[in-house]
Amino acid sequence: MIWIPLIGAVAACAVSLSLTAYVISVSHRLRLYDQPDHRKVHRQATPRLGGVGIIGAALLVGVPLFACLVDPSTEGGWVELKHYSALAIGALFVFVMGVLDDLWEVSSRLKLITLLAASCVFCASGAGLGEVVYDFQAAIRFPWLSWILTAAWITGMAVAFNFIDGLDGLSGGLALMAFGVLAYFQLDAHHYAAAVAPLVMAGAIAGFLHFNRPPARTFMGDGGSLTIGYLIGAMTIAANAEPRPGTMRAMVVPSLAMSVALVDTALTLFRRRYEQRRSLFTAERGHIHHRLLDRGLHPRQAVLLIHAVSAMAVAIGVCSLPLVGWSTLGGLALVVPLLWGLFHAAGSVRTTQMISAIRSKREIDRDSRRHRNACEALQLEFDSAKTFSEWWQTVCDAAEQLRFARIEMPIAKAMNGEPMTFRWVNAEGDGEMEDVGRSIDAKLPICTDAEVTNFAEVRVPVGSSLESASERLALFSRLMSDSGCAALRRIQRMEEPPCHAIAAQPRGEFSDLRVAVVHDFFYTYAGAERVVEQIIRVVPQCDVFGLFDFVPDESRGFLCSKPVSTTFLQRMPLARTKHRAYLPLMPLAIEQLDVSDYDLVISSSYLAAKGVITGPDQTHVCYCHSPARYAWDLQHQYLREAGLGFGPQGILARTILHYLRNWDVRTALGVDHFLANSRFVARRISKFYRREAVVIHPPVDVDTFVPSVDVRDDYYLTASRLVGYKKIDVIIEAFNRTPDRRLIVIGDGPERRRLERLAGSNVVLRGQLGKASLVRHLQRARAFVFAAEEDFGIAPVEAMACGTPVIAFRKGGVTESLEEGKAGIFYDEQSADSLLEAIERFESQGPLNEIDRIATRRRAEQFSNDAFVEHLTSFLREVTGNGHRRAGASRRLEDRLPRAIESRHCSTEDVGQTLPEAPGELPPIDDVFPGTDQ
Repeated sequence: MIWIPLIGAVAACAVSLSLTAYVISVSHRLRLYDQPDHRKVHRQATPRLGGVGIIGAALLVGVPLFACLVDPSTEGGWVELKHYSALAIGALFVFVMGVLDDLWEVSSRLKLITLLAASCVFCASGAGLGEVVYDFQAAIRFPWLSWILTAAWITGMAVAFNFIDGLDGLSGGLALMAFGVLAYFQLDAHHYAAAVAPLVMAGAIAGFLHFNRPPARTFMGDGGSLTIGYLIGAMTIAANAEPRPGTMRAMVVPSLAMSVALVDTALTLFRRRYEQRRSLFTAERGHIHHRLLDRGLHPRQAVLLIHAVSAMAVAIGVCSLPLVGWSTLGGLALVVPLLWGLFHAAGSVRTTQMISAIRSKREIDRDSRRHRNACEALQLEFDSAKTFSEWWQTVCDAAEQLRFARIEMPIAKAMNGEPMTFRWVNAEGDGEMEDVGRSIDAKLPICTDAEVTNFAEVRVPVGSSLESASERLALFSRLMSDSGCAALRRIQRMEEPPCHAIAAQPRGEFSDLRVAVVHDFFYTYAGAERVVEQIIRVVPQCDVFGLFDFVPDESRGFLCSKPVSTTFLQRMPLARTKHRAYLPLMPLAIEQLDVSDYDLVISSSYLAAKGVITGPDQTHVCYCHSPARYAWDLQHQYLREAGLGFGPQGILARTILHYLRNWDVRTALGVDHFLANSRFVARRISKFYRREAVVIHPPVDVDTFVPSVDVRDDYYLTASRLVGYKKIDVIIEAFNRTPDRRLIVIGDGPERRRLERLAGSNVVLRGQLGKASLVRHLQRARAFVFAAEEDFGIAPVEAMACGTPVIAFRKGGVTESLEEGKAGIFYDEQSADSLLEAIERFESQGPLNEIDRIATRRRAEQFSNDAFVEHLTSFLREVTGNGHRRAGASRRLEDRLPRAIESRHCSTEDVGQTLPEAPGELPPIDDVFPGTDQ
């Protein structure tokens, strides 16, 4: 049977000749060339898809031939079938990735991942380097390392072969030698099926070499070199696999044919890591064949020399393995001086320089670790700095520990607002420190002000390493950017008198007071943020605090260019998109905000802001949009809707909510005065916190939502976030029953797909629209339909501002903004039947006339921004003693206000009729943070 694999080798050679010639012609036609550059030896564009001819020929001939010879009915045949099938699958992975790299330049990391994945496919077949086999006996076993060693061996062989592929005929000759030796040993062991793979590869490479001899007409490319290297590594392991072990020679001797390539790879990686200190994946011109050419050898001479050394290594292996005992190792040891002589002659092995590179790398790494540790400690010092002197001392400590020569930094100091330049010079500076020729002078951007960027001038001595100096410069820049500048801005806000950034703010009625405005968090501009916007109008000198701030630049106008001081949640992973996951940490985070230097603290709270810690001489006013519904009266409903009614997740959710309720009640004790956005919320505050609240309705932008003279269309409108508690499904169900009535739904949210499936032909879901489009729809709608139980409800007031009547569920804050019979009507149950009955009552009244529209508009104007500002100003004037700073200002409102305002259910007339909307009702527990009501 020995002649069958040999015929296969000849057939593979013939097929390779034909395929390679065809690939060359296609490459010329499509201009698929390997372009010459400074690193490559060839000087003209050459096709580089020769690997397609090699691998294609091997597959076309080898697969059917192997299928004919293998006998899966025997144990050994079944093992061979598994191993070589997995080997072929892995080779296809590598080949495809290599061809893609030849065509479009795939990253080295992706190619490495592909090699590792292909190695794992091979290991999954049961093959692996789990023991060292000699003379049909297992001498050393390490099954726990089998996959790791196998992947490392195969990947290393593939990388080595890829590196050595740099001269015409070089890599092809080495592969021909390795496959030929491997095939000989397989045939000698009567493994005829296993011998097919190396023989057809040898034949295919022989056919390719006809076109690759100098001057080459084609290159094998990465598609060929990576795949051939992978096959050499995998076949040497498969040759020693159980249960038909070969001998050590089937692995060692073919590997000796690749010994020059393996040593060259090791030296190349060492050089890149220690001498050049750059990425291991960076290509360069320093391989053994490059160095031989630099020594003056002709390319053919370099190829012949490497082939000769490899052949001698194979001969040493063949002669040494039959020896007994230590004689085998002694014979193989002769390969070491052979390889050392080659690489030493080429200039690749320079012992003194290599040892020096190791020492230098260790020293640089040691300095780098020391400097990084110092920067971590300095970050904590910046965070704890309370005064400008402490901050500047930390900057000086950083410059000293990073071995700077000097630093000059212009800063708008907090004393008079004028820019001042601060200078530090190393006290131990010597001639070397001030030697400009051996120093790096740089200008680093330092954003010490929210609107101004200054440049710090620094000088860093180079010392013994330019790399170390550059790293120290980068560490200082990162330290200042991440911690230093933020700490300075915080200190500038705290110090008295205020720094220039604060002094530049407009002065209001309460300008004598230091005011902090604390909001839960900033990630959008919705109802709660509108309240913050108007609070800033009342106290323009305030500083703003929040758990985190992810509002995009184009939406930050409501903050009036004020920076937001945030907590550690700002820097948590995925906080921008997954901040709901950090709900259990929010109580801890809000208590870390330091507002101890302020006279008046105004918290805008629907979750955690009221938990900010204040002292006995501070006045804390909390504008409570609503106690958290998911933690109080609607906990069970929200848990059911979120699928957390039972199971471990439900138990965990209930435990967290129990903790939040306790914290919520305790922090209510630290609030001096509660404001509520509606009487409905005031009753909830009284129920849960046992505290009285004054009602000041939130602001509504009635200046944008205005009536139109256009004729009304015959449709009803609702606008809202599409979440469960908004009850949009109830509205859609009602209109599905009356197909002659049209309904338009504006808004987006997690319920949209379900609602689209529920909607009939007369119901249209428009998605999220811009404000201008929303106004146009409200102006032309027949009526606005509202089904939610809201704390206040901005959307109905916006509809009234457009002169559009409202049909609303009679519960929640909307009962305070809507007067039945004047601006709309109510229905009593959240059901389709009750809503339809209300719509019929509305239609029976006939269309609105102009007088009705004006009356509806006037009702909405009672909730304007100006009305909110007026009532909030009046309230703050009362609780702060007309805006003057005084000790002991935290006496509660009930100690100073008339009993009429003390009453449990405050009337609108008691505090002024301002009814703009609060930030909307809190959504379900899986959508904790509210957005707009539209």
